[in-house]
Amino acid sequence: MLRIEFQIELAGISSHLFDIDEPVKSTEIDNALPVSGDMVFLFLSVQFDSKVTAERLSEELSSIEIVDITRAELNRHIYYLGVMAHLSDASVLSLLTEKQAIPHRIVGKNAHLEVMASVRDWNHLKEVADAIETEHDSLELLGSTQTESIGFPLGGNKIKQSMTGKLSEEQLEVLETAYQMGYFKVPQEVTAEEIASELDISRSTLSARLRRVEHNFCALLFGPQE
Repeated sequence: MLRIEFQIELAGISSHLFDIDEPVKSTEIDNALPVSGDMVFLFLSVQFDSKVTAERLSEELSSIEIVDITRAELNRHIYYLGVMAHLSDASVLSLLTEKQAIPHRIVGKNAHLEVMASVRDWNHLKEVADAIETEHDSLELLGSTQTESIGFPLGGNKIKQSMTGKLSEEQLEVLETAYQMGYFKVPQEVTAEEIASELDISRSTLSARLRRVEHNFCALLFGPQE
């Protein structure tokens, strides 16, 4: 199998969210459940720059019914939304499943949708890419790797929600800052010293917090199941 990453211009529910007055930093489709006709339940993680309410979002998203909204416990800028929307609001997800590709992540940020999925082989990749490019007018392949396992499908891994309750605010801040600054990219875009300076903490404090984050991740993945 091939694990692929690609991006297209913002579309569907992510595009609607970025168009509202409330500043949105990122959106992610966590899961989707089909409803009768052309409707679908979408479960989203949305990062705002400020506090929002269901009433305010409902006013600005008149074509989408907000069924539930929950604020994350520690990262107070992240909200988990359950919405009922038209199938076209999840068109990338629909196209992937129609073409028998396995979606893993669909994230909206920086004016693009970034998508990770699995396909059978290069011929299957071409078929999927052609369908998405036809529907959305553009597709940029960011990378592909051979893999022997399917991995978690969209909505099958709740690690993001689980980790939110297992990290302190300081650990979340360190992790997000390191990620946003490019510390985990290959090659690295910043040094640990630069991240420590950005957070106004010592290099040893940064190292200790990152180690605790790594330990919590490993405990969640490999430790006893609660």
